[in-house]
Amino acid sequence: MNKGSVKIGLFEIFTLTLLFELGTALVVNLGMESGKDAWLSILIGDCIGLFVFVGYAFLYRRYPKLSLTGYTRKLLGKYIGAVVAVLYVILFMNLAGRDLRDGSTMLVMATMHRTPLFIISVLMILSCAYVLHKGVEVLARTSLIFGVIVLSIGIFCTILLVLSGSIDINHLLPMLENGIQPVLSSVVHQNFMFPFGEMISFTMLMPYLSNRKKGPWVIGATMFLSGLLLSFTMALNISVLGADIAKRSPLPLMPTISKISISDFIQRVDILVVMVLIIGVFFKMAVFFAAALVGLSELFNLPYRKMVYPVSLIILFTSMLDARSFTEHLQEGGKLLYTVYPVFMLLFPAILILLSFIRGHRSPPRSG
Repeated sequence: MNKGSVKIGLFEIFTLTLLFELGTALVVNLGMESGKDAWLSILIGDCIGLFVFVGYAFLYRRYPKLSLTGYTRKLLGKYIGAVVAVLYVILFMNLAGRDLRDGSTMLVMATMHRTPLFIISVLMILSCAYVLHKGVEVLARTSLIFGVIVLSIGIFCTILLVLSGSIDINHLLPMLENGIQPVLSSVVHQNFMFPFGEMISFTMLMPYLSNRKKGPWVIGATMFLSGLLLSFTMALNISVLGADIAKRSPLPLMPTISKISISDFIQRVDILVVMVLIIGVFFKMAVFFAAALVGLSELFNLPYRKMVYPVSLIILFTSMLDARSFTEHLQEGGKLLYTVYPVFMLLFPAILILLSFIRGHRSPPRSG
């Protein structure tokens, strides 16, 4: 893909980052390992994620024309770098497949009870493949529209919850009832890697930014905003449902919004949650999908568009063969968050930053 012909503007990267970060995290019981302090663990995870993103931004500053797979080969050497780059491509396809499984299963659980999981997955991956076949720039522009829709739905539902009198702040008290340990445990096991550590995928798209100076700042600011929105949403879920019900519910935002009832006139607006879920899954999966395509295109010098549908088939079958049940899928994902993913999101980037410093002292960096 020609980096010179594809440009992502600041507003586009803002909405794309926002939708990616919110993704499925907005509707699931994020951080509920820490109980009623889940909102706090999300904020801490957000701050750690921002710190890690500074490292990604540093590598982008030094090699603005290269993606992650590009400067991996530059810093680790032709052969070792190529192996690590291939592993990153596999990681992105795996993450896209897991999000596809998340989204399709949640849709079946929420509304489409009799629709086969495979049919929903096929429709979702084909819609994603169609947009990516048009190009990453089209995906970014599409996010402008849906970003406005998601934010509007969020504001609308929050106002209705306040007017319906369903919010009880006492459900959030007392803070840190069981100490700080459950909060830190939740951060380590979930809230840092999901969704903030997954921003490693944006290292594949940052070379396409139209504004190289302001782009990383916009992404970082959007990450912080996303963390605030996720923390607020989880606090809202707990204040409406209580910590116990929110923890037991796989989609706590759904019963939260279903509590909206104003004079028997405004009811059953939980369909809006389904809309947010579909939009979030689409953009999160699309970013991982795009990251894998960019990596493959650079590694094997293959045309971008010719790989879209073959890769979509790989993602589809990876999704379907991921686990025998949704419970097993979640358990496997929970283990990956603090075992495998930190290797790719922390260890390898730290090694690349160290090598970049060493090379920087020996010779001035080249961006090509």
